[in-house]
Amino acid sequence: MNIREIETLLEKFYEGQTTLEEEHILRRFFCSNDVPENLKQHQPFFIYAKLAHTETIGDPDFDRKLDDRLSHPAKTGRVIPWQTTGNKLMFISSMAAAVLLLIGLYFTFQHEVFKNSSHGLPLSAQELAYNDARQALLLVSANFNTGIKQVERLQFIDKALHNAALFNKFYQYQTIIINPEPVKQQSIKSKKP
Repeated sequence: MNIREIETLLEKFYEGQTTLEEEHILRRFFCSNDVPENLKQHQPFFIYAKLAHTETIGDPDFDRKLDDRLSHPAKTGRVIPWQTTGNKLMFISSMAAAVLLLIGLYFTFQHEVFKNSSHGLPLSAQELAYNDARQALLLVSANFNTGIKQVERLQFIDKALHNAALFNKFYQYQTIIINPEPVKQQSIKSKKP
């Protein structure tokens, strides 16, 4: 099988569109010793897949034992055994911590609700205006640095354009600076009718 066909099969394999026969061809190819260098990176996957496919369970009665255990679960009193008092203490302390956390969250949210509603009274127009202005100023201050960065970029572009204009002026007057004689003669000729 040529390399182009293997690469095509590999693309189909990674897209999940190969048949079992094509996957078997890929496994045989990559388990051989004559894999080109550009395809060596795929070789460990196919070698592992071949080894995993041939691996068997050591106990021949494993399937029967598993079926028995699943169909007839053992009758035990507790699912999690209490072996030491340390486990009991850890369980009780974790439950107490969870309850305290929930109580703390409840009072925090309750305080926020009362703070926002002024103990059940509706907010006045001044308070609403203050809250809106505060939110707008927070938004402006959060985005201020981003705006400054954009202005700095514009200043950099403006400076570059200014330098280009200076260069253009130099180019216009370069002949006068370097060779003033031909320019004087040309200006005299242009003055005569």
